[in-house]
Order: sequence, then structure tokens, then C-alpha cells
Amino acid sequence: MDLEGGDDQTIHLFAPEFSFGFQDIVDQLSLWTHRGVRGPHEQLMEHVNKSSNDGGMELIVFGTCEFDLNVWHNELIEAWNARDADDKFKIVCGVHNVDDVNWQRHVPYWARRNAIRLLPIADHVAKTFADRFAMQAESPEPVLYTAGYDHIPIDVHVPVLDIPELPVKSLPRYLAKAVIQGTFSIDRRNYPGIFRDLIASLNEDPGAWGYHPLEGRKSFVPDANSVAPPFQLLLVGSGWLEIPEELAYVVTMHTDLRYDDFYKLIANCDVVVPTFADNTYLTVQASSTIALATELNVPILVTNRTRRAYGYIDDSRAVITRPAAMPEVQALKALRTGDASAFLSSDPAGIGQPIGNLQPVREAVMHMVREGWVRDTRGWAEWKHGVWMKNREVAERILRDRP
Repeated sequence: MDLEGGDDQTIHLFAPEFSFGFQDIVDQLSLWTHRGVRGPHEQLMEHVNKSSNDGGMELIVFGTCEFDLNVWHNELIEAWNARDADDKFKIVCGVHNVDDVNWQRHVPYWARRNAIRLLPIADHVAKTFADRFAMQAESPEPVLYTAGYDHIPIDVHVPVLDIPELPVKSLPRYLAKAVIQGTFSIDRRNYPGIFRDLIASLNEDPGAWGYHPLEGRKSFVPDANSVAPPFQLLLVGSGWLEIPEELAYVVTMHTDLRYDDFYKLIANCDVVVPTFADNTYLTVQASSTIALATELNVPILVTNRTRRAYGYIDDSRAVITRPAAMPEVQALKALRTGDASAFLSSDPAGIGQPIGNLQPVREAVMHMVREGWVRDTRGWAEWKHGVWMKNREVAERILRDRP
């Protein structure tokens, strides 16, 4: 809005009170400038029903259209019809899951009026929406092909904040803390696979992780004489998850944190591990974990497919790229020790051929190890600047109502 000029421009906010201390973050980072009315969501239509001359809204941004448009669609139609032809409003739909189709039945009404655009948080969601809308545009059904689906603007706005006072981590150091962030659901994250692989690797080479062998114990115990600090896997999110007894000293769970504590905990980790359970977060839904990690200067362990899917992280300044053939736990071990020989000499498929015999895989593994897992502060700053400039361009297009 600063680009548009004018002191009379305001942003109204209608939402429940923020939980877990997020209002403190809003105030600290000055996220809400041009402040207007702050009210409960029930007051939204009171301001939509006014003409723009009387302070009515010209632009409505819904954070989650999968929910919001279902709630407000009928009242928005009444408000639209009540306003003069030259005094309509536009709707920006924050969208998160392409497969959540219930709300999408309302899209044609607003598309016919050139009054809707979508705003996902990652490239792959934008692409999948565009592909789905292109199919609707070519539908044999008149109610669909006349809606102009292929003319609905779809932008990407990445929620990477400028978090101050991020920790300065000493060098050199060992990779000692990895974090998986998100709801503790095996439908979303492959927790069982991570636990299984971690237990297997600890049994095979406990010293590499900074632990004693089991030797009759039920749990791996940290080795106080280890050169490198014992490896820790932090699970940060909500819900409940059963942790295998062997990992009692390795895995810790952190729930219901205030945002400032949440940021501090993750920012002090060395790497974020997405461990997606299936293709959902690479095709139809975006994970906020990706943006969270990068805004905290913590690199994410990803494959080339994940880099391409999210787009904005397709940059070695923000990620650690593992070959798809190398499981996350094996990559963590190689990055921690600087040695991938155990993985390269292994035969996971049981075909009598070490996986390292495949030259492209071997080269990709060695490149990952050479590149390492530490990302420098200057690289982070330059990468974020690029993301913020693109976000600003998107905001300007929306405010100027450009496709």
C-alpha cells in the first residue's frame, strides 16, 4: 500500500484474537501498517455493505478461502448486488489445498464478474490450481466454460517474515539438532519411517550419532565422551505421538509453544527435515514448514523434486539437496560425519550391487557432502531479499488490480 501512496488507505482486520502470542510478533515486526478497524469476524459484512465513499471495502483478502468463502458467499452476493456498478469489490483468496473442492463451487460466480484471484503460498499449488482451472475452462458444460476459469489470476506470496535477532552459530560445529515441524500425524509426516531408519542406523553405528550401543539397555544412551554432541531429533507441533523406547534420549517433543519460544527453538536447530508422508505436499498442498525454516535461517533437507515444486527454495543458499535415492536419516548421518561411505557401499534393494555403483547417485551424494549443511548469513540475506521483492511485486499487482 505504501507504493500506492496516500494516508487514507487502511487495512481492516476481522479475525479472532491471535493465539500463542502471535499478536506480539505482529507488533514487534510491524506487520499491520495502515491500521484500520480490528474486530471479530462477525463485523466483516458491516464494512463490506458500505459504499467505498463511506469507508466500505474495495478489496477483501481471505486467509483461507476453503473456509471463508463457504461462510460468506451468500452475504457477499447481497453486498455486491447492493453496491453501484462502479463501486464493486474484489476478492483475494488465500488457498492451501487444491483437493479441498467444496468451496470451489462458488468460484464461477465471482469469476464471471472478474472479481476473484487466488493467492497460494507455493508454486506447485499455483500450478495445480491453474491446471485444474484450465480443465474447467475447456469443460463441455456451459456453466463452467463460460465462467472464464482460464482468466482467473493466480499469484504466489511466500510467508517469509523478517525475524530479528536470529542466533549466530559458532563454526566449525557438528550437525547435532534436526527438527521435524508440523502436526504429529503419520498421514502428514513419515514419523514411522524416520524412527525405523534412525533405530537401524544407531544399531549399526551408534558412535556416529554420539550414543552408546544398546548392550542390553532399552534405550540408546548419550556418550559423554563423544567428540560430537549427541544427535537430537526435535518434534515440534501439536498432537501426540508414541516415541519408540530405543529413542527415548534421542527424540524430544515440543507442543503448544508461544510463537517467540517456537521461533527460538527451531532457529537454534541445524536442519529442518520435511519427511513428507506422501505426494500431497508436493502437488496439491503447501507446507508452511518450508517457509518457517527459511525465515529462521535453518536449511531444509530436500530433494530436487521438492526444490522444483516450491520454486522459491530452488536455491542452494536455502536448502541441502539430498539425492532421492538417499533416505533422510542416511543423509543426516553423512552430513554429520562428513562420510557417506556406509551408504554408498550398502545394497538397500538386495540385488547384489552397492548403490554407490550407480554413478549419478554417487556423484549426487558426494556433492551433498562436499557442499555441507551450513549456510552463511550473507547468503540467507540475499536469498530473502529476492523472495521479498517478488512478494512486493505480487502485492503491487493485487493492489493495482493487474493480472
